[in-house]
Amino acid sequence: MDDLMQKSLKPPNFLAVFINSTSEGIDRISYLPDDILHNILSYLYIFDVVQLSILSKRWNYIWRTMPYLNFDINSFGCERINRPWDLGMAEKFKDFINWVFINQCEDTLVCFKLCCGDIFGKGAIFRWVRVVTTRNVQELVLNFCPAGPFELPYCVVTCESLRLKFLHLEEVELSNEHLTSCLFSRLEKLKLDCCNFGSMTMVDIASTSLVYVSIKNFVDNRVSFVNCNIKISCPNLKVLKYGAPLAKDIILENLFSIEVVHLFFFDSDDVMEEIVAIDESCMEVMMLLLKHSPNLEVLDLFSDENYGWDENWKLHDPSESVVCLESHLKLIQLAGFKNEEKEIELLRFFLKNAQVLEKLIVVWECYNDILEEVSDEVSKFPRASSHVVVSFLNFKPKSRSRYRDNFV
Repeated sequence: MDDLMQKSLKPPNFLAVFINSTSEGIDRISYLPDDILHNILSYLYIFDVVQLSILSKRWNYIWRTMPYLNFDINSFGCERINRPWDLGMAEKFKDFINWVFINQCEDTLVCFKLCCGDIFGKGAIFRWVRVVTTRNVQELVLNFCPAGPFELPYCVVTCESLRLKFLHLEEVELSNEHLTSCLFSRLEKLKLDCCNFGSMTMVDIASTSLVYVSIKNFVDNRVSFVNCNIKISCPNLKVLKYGAPLAKDIILENLFSIEVVHLFFFDSDDVMEEIVAIDESCMEVMMLLLKHSPNLEVLDLFSDENYGWDENWKLHDPSESVVCLESHLKLIQLAGFKNEEKEIELLRFFLKNAQVLEKLIVVWECYNDILEEVSDEVSKFPRASSHVVVSFLNFKPKSRSRYRDNFV
């Protein structure tokens, strides 16, 4: 590997020119402090940084103590050797990563980034993740598509140096309840896109640091949701976005700081047909949310075909206090409105109970010539807020997915 590197090493042109082109012919950049040089080089792939080692002993030392490691198979193959990666290229890329780890002498890593598509098995990725966690990595970015199930190693959760702030998982199967719970508890922002919960019976999102949670799933994972409970207990959470099949049970607790909520439930038996029913189960979730979110300011709802109404179902027990309705909820939007009985009841409920409401926006499912009639009816409802403005908008989306894509 050393021979291969020596043959291919050439300093990046822009750096080589800059190093040797000061007005007095003096190499000033090489005398900059290590941390400044490391920060400058952090914007390069590690392959480019290694190339600088041929300039002098100083630059050889700089790359060996480089705390930013950015490995990208596309840059390594397409840009360096001018050909798309294949199995041979993948093996060279793997050897290069191992060679860098062996030849570096830095004990602490600020950042480790790996972009490798689906070319490596989980064994190799596991080993590199373990190596960087033993070197006190602070930021970890993995961009890959494993051929089979991939479970994040425990060392990621137990690594005290890792600054876990943002986790974005896409098309990942979560299979370990304890691991996910520990991982989520350290985050500030969590996004789960098209993930499924396998055999898990509980997704526990409990954290004092989380301020943003988004769960979006418009693929056919309904079974994964209906067999699993989702618990969200985050006292500092400000934004909650849920666009997925309704889980077996949704448990909301301690949402003292919530400001914006998007709820979008649908049945994914037919992936193209969203069903956001203002039915018993969905309304129970909404009322639970309102009761446990005293600082909620914005509520965005979407209504679709309604099924199986319980004649005895009620929106709210008047004896119960809902703090956000009394002091914080200022904007409510109900889209997909079709002038159905339960939708009218919902509007009546909000107008009667939301004491500081400023705007109630109702978006028709499609153009309707009875808009004025309905508007007159709603205008006569009792209002807890003296300055609320009720707006009915005629709007027909180009496709059903427009709501779906923009909701979460």
